This record gives sequence, structure tokens and C-alpha cells, in this order.
Amino acid sequence: MVEGYMDGFKADSPEPSTNRSQSYRHGFSNGRDDLKLSPRLPAQVLRLLADQAIREDVAKEKGLRLGT
Repeated sequence: MVEGYMDGFKADSPEPSTNRSQSYRHGFSNGRDDLKLSPRLPAQVLRLLADQAIREDVAKEKGLRLGT
């Protein structure tokens, strides 16, 4: 997530594709938000989305599927 944030904060970084983790992409979006000084959602919602991204990444590593 932190690596994604740092990349997202760089204006010349390309949008991440699906080969990146959910956590990376979440961090990237937050970095872009901070770069533009414009959050896309309230902080409480972003925290929930961060938790969800982490759960999905952990489940993927364990070979599990969430929500099915």
C-alpha cells in the first residue's frame, strides 16, 4: 500500500494494472488524491476500503475467494 501511495504521488507514474495487488492500487489512488489535493471519498470510507483491499490480498495469497 505504501509503495502504491509513493508511486501514485508521482505525476508521471502510469495507472497500475491488475498485475498489482489490491493494496498497491488502493495506495496508488490515495497518492493520486493527495497529489491533486482532492480526496475521492471521506477518510472513514477510505479506511474501510483499505481494510477490504488487505483482506482480498490475504485471501488471494491463501488461495481463497471472498464473497462467494
